[in-house]
Amino acid sequence: MFWKKKPAAGEPKAGDSPKDIITNQIEQLTPGQTLSYRLPETYGDRLAVIELNLQYLKKGQKKYILSLEELVDGKPTGKRRRFLDSNKPKELAGWIVDRDGELL
Repeated sequence: MFWKKKPAAGEPKAGDSPKDIITNQIEQLTPGQTLSYRLPETYGDRLAVIELNLQYLKKGQKKYILSLEELVDGKPTGKRRRFLDSNKPKELAGWIVDRDGELL
């Protein structure tokens, strides 16, 4: 008998869509860790940064934060503007995929 080898935790499966892969990456974020995606010029040539909200246990706070950061000469300026927050990583992954974000 032949069995299919299951991928290790965090590894993308063979049939995963880009949205599923990004969702998995977001779910594995730890405090202090960020995911950065470069958005094309069509969407302002910015950096979309996703991070875990350290205060999400407080009432009314969302678990994940998506911030936008300007790029100057291809380098981040360090000034982030909070753009979107959500408890659903799939929602943030969809936003990134819809805008053709590339993981940095």
